[in-house]
Order: sequence, then C-alpha cells, then structure tokens
Amino acid sequence: MRPYVRAANVGWGGLKLDDVKTMNFTDAEMRIYGLEPGDLLLNEASGSPREVGKPAIWAGEIEKCAFQNTLIRVRPRSAEPRYLLHYFMQQAATGAFANKSRGVGIHHLGREALAAWRVPLPPIEQQLRIAAVLDQADDVRAKRRASLDLLASLAESIFLDMFGDPLLNPRAWPETDRLGEIAEVASGITKGRPTESATRPVPYLAVANVQDGHLRLEDIKSIEATETEIARYRLAPGDLVLTEGGDPDKLGRGTVWSGELDECIHQNHIFRVRVTDPDFLPLFVSELISSERGKRYFLRSAKQTTGIASINATQLRSFPLLRPPVDLQEKFVRALDGRSAGLSDIERSAAELDTLFASLQHRAFSGAL
Repeated sequence: MRPYVRAANVGWGGLKLDDVKTMNFTDAEMRIYGLEPGDLLLNEASGSPREVGKPAIWAGEIEKCAFQNTLIRVRPRSAEPRYLLHYFMQQAATGAFANKSRGVGIHHLGREALAAWRVPLPPIEQQLRIAAVLDQADDVRAKRRASLDLLASLAESIFLDMFGDPLLNPRAWPETDRLGEIAEVASGITKGRPTESATRPVPYLAVANVQDGHLRLEDIKSIEATETEIARYRLAPGDLVLTEGGDPDKLGRGTVWSGELDECIHQNHIFRVRVTDPDFLPLFVSELISSERGKRYFLRSAKQTTGIASINATQLRSFPLLRPPVDLQEKFVRALDGRSAGLSDIERSAAELDTLFASLQHRAFSGAL
C-alpha cells in the first residue's frame, strides 16, 4: 500500500495532508505516478471555474507518494518551480484555465491543454526574484486567512461548549426536524438562460464567493436579470448561502448572509436557505450544517464523480436538525456578536490584500515587476 494525493488534498494555501489515502501501486506504476520534490500538482476538474487548475507544490512531505488522476503533475525542467506555482495560481484565480476547459457543469482542464499552455519565462534569476516577492506577499495573505480560520474555530468551540457534539448529541436534543420543515430551500439564477423581459445588471454570489464560515466579496460579479428574477433570487439578511458541490470535504460549505450588499442575488450552484420557524435561529442552523454532523451527512448523501461531489435540494431539505431551546440559541448568537464584528474587519482586510496580490501577480507576469 502506498500513499497518494487527491484533488481534495490541494488547497489554495498549499497541500492539506491530514487525510491522505493509500492504495496498491506496483513498482512500475510508482515510476510513472510517483512524486518528486519540486513537482507541481494541478486540480484537473471542478464544478467551480475558479478551482480548475488550482495548484500546489510537492516538497517531498511523504516518502514514496503517488498522485491520483484527478490531478495533473507538472515536473519543471528549465523553470523555477515556485515561479511556475505562482503563475499557475494566477491563471486559476483569474479563470484562464476554466475558460479553456471542456465539459458542462464539471470543468476539465486536461493534460493536453496544459501541455500546450504558453508560460512567460524570463531568465532564471528573474524567476527566482519574482517567486521570492510573491512568496512574501502570499505569506501576508496566509496570515490573514489564518486569522479568519481562528475566528471560525472560535465559533465552533463556543458551539460545542453550549450544545455538545452534534454528531453524538450527548444532551439528547430532539432530532425529529428536517431542514425543509423549518426553512425554505431554493436554488438561484442560471447563467445563459433566455430572457424575454427587460433586464438590468445586479450583483450575484457565485461558488467562489461562498467560503466555509465567511464570504469573499472582493471579486463579486454582476449578471443581467429581470425585475421578477431579482425579486425571486434576492438575498435577505439572515439567509444561509450554501454551495451545491465541489471537493467532497467542502460540501455544503457556507455562512449567513448579513446584508453585506444592498442588493444581491445568488447563482444556481448556491442554495439559499431562509429559516421560517421562530424556534430556529439562522446562525445556529449554519453552524450545525457546517459541523461534523453536516459534513458526514452530505458525504453520505452526495453524488460523486472523479473527486467532485454535489448535493441536490431534496438532500439538503432532508438534513436532520437538532432542536435545542431557542433561548440557548439566542445566547449563542450573543456570544458571537463580537466575533462577527472582528470577522467583518478581517474579511475586509483580506479582500484588500487579495486585490493587491492580484495586481502584483499581473505586474510580475506581464514583465512590469
């Protein structure tokens, strides 16, 4: 049995190797699929355009490790690996890989398309300098993301302290309710649909904007929609926004919409959950869905193909809830009030850093750095 890396192990902040699977590889297969320090691993397919081609660098973290066919390996010959890493990061983040991908619903980059990709290659000394500058800038962004993760873990800790582990339910909260019984679950607007009435541009949430426990609004796009569609898909404060699919470990990721924009709708790959039962508070429901209870439920229920998983509205409506007293939920919300303000400040700062980093990337790969 040999360890191997999957698409789920490749994150924007680097490799996530806390859940590496194993399978049988022959010595001949290891010569083909084995990894060497300096190899780049790119996400071959995703339901989210921004995730197509998402790269990470292999530094020999695990001895005699291979990679799955959901990834494409790039082994640099005459280029600095970290320079290529940053170039591929830019191509993925800007949607360049997705624009050249094939497939409907699931975008596939393909080894042949990547092999033909034109890469700007300045002299090696300049590649090293560019990589060092971008490494330093990305390190600042990583620290800001770590602050977001810390606040998210704080919410989880308070949740577990007040309600117990929802997977085990040690406090025996009633489990008779399903999400569809206490909330309206709706999909969003479809891009490219025909319209017969007059339209106007309106901001909309896409998969890339919805993260686990927070929103990324530095790159929010607009879509042409009719007034009827805007009224139908418009988000209201307190709505939960949850992703339909992606990497298996990110199923159902999401957060609570707090009215961050005066007017905003959501894409069809984002579910809107509008709680209608006064005995359930949106923030409690959101934390319950993002807990280990939610993750395991979605993994059991999801349809999975080539490392990509998705859930449908029926499965989401069937999510099994816990019903603690509403006054305890209110206490939980109050405990997180200060965290919400801090989260907004850090999200705003992170968005500014992302914008600056994107500008730095553009200058680096256009010869202006």
